[in-house]
Amino acid sequence: MNERGLWIWPSTSGRDDVAMCTVDYAFSIHTHGGIILRVETAFIYKTPSGQNHRLDPAGDPSLLGPALSIARSSVTAGFADDSGTLHVDFADGSAIDVSADKLYEAWTINGPEGLLVVSCPGGSLTTWGLGDH
Repeated sequence: MNERGLWIWPSTSGRDDVAMCTVDYAFSIHTHGGIILRVETAFIYKTPSGQNHRLDPAGDPSLLGPALSIARSSVTAGFADDSGTLHVDFADGSAIDVSADKLYEAWTINGPEGLLVVSCPGGSLTTWGLGDH
């Protein structure tokens, strides 16, 4: 573990451009670096101006609108800690924070080389394929 968390968003250039966002019963972010973040529980989206929105992908999908602006941004930093909490910063000044859920997997990250990071129910983190990430 390092000073910021158990897992850090892998990026050799310091940023990972967002290729697309998708909405089904989750809110997902796909990056050009091959990372897919899938958020399945309520999360906090902080706008570039600092306004916080509590968004829930299980609810009305049209209410996820504020978070769609990150589709034109880049991930500049991201980390998860051993409590299952995830924080992601974007180049436009926005951020996403996802806390662990008591009953469900709050979020998952899939990536290159078999990378899988899961926020487990009850508040822990499980990882596969981390290697030197």
